[in-house]
Amino acid sequence: MLSREIRLVSTPARRTYAASRIGRVTLIPIIVGLLTAASFLVLIYQENRSVQYRIEATEVWSAHQLKIVQSQIEEDPNLKAQYVEEQEGLRRRAQDLRNESSDARHVVMISAYATLLLLLGAATSILALVANRNHGQKDAQAVQPIVQPAQETLRQTS
Repeated sequence: MLSREIRLVSTPARRTYAASRIGRVTLIPIIVGLLTAASFLVLIYQENRSVQYRIEATEVWSAHQLKIVQSQIEEDPNLKAQYVEEQEGLRRRAQDLRNESSDARHVVMISAYATLLLLLGAATSILALVANRNHGQKDAQAVQPIVQPAQETLRQTS
C-alpha cells in the first residue's frame, strides 16, 4: 500500500533541470564574450586617446619651435622676453603631453593584454560548452535506459 501512495514524476523535473543546466553553462561564454566586446571598446578608446595626446604634443612642440625662431628673429627686447616666456610654457606643456601620451600607450598595452586574455577565456569557455554538450548527450543516452527500467519496476509493484 505504501508503494501506491508514492508518485514519481521525474520527467518534468528532469527537463527543468536539463534546461536550467544548459542555461547556466551557456551563460558563462555569453558573459565572457560580452566582457571581451567591452574590452575591445576600451582598447579602441585608449588607442584613440593615446593618438590624440601624441598629435596634441606634436602641435604644441611645433608651436614651441616657432617661438624659438620668433625670439631669435625679433629685435624688440619686450617681444623677445614675451616669446621666451611663451616658449617656456609651451615646452612644459609639450613635456606634459608627451608624458600623458606615454602613459596612454602603457594603458593601451595593458588593455590589449586584458582583451587577449578575455578572448582566450571566451574561446576556452565555448570549447568547454561544445565539449560538455557533446559529452552531456552521451551521458544522457547512457543514463536513460537505467532510469526507465527502475520506473517500470515501480509501476509493476503498484
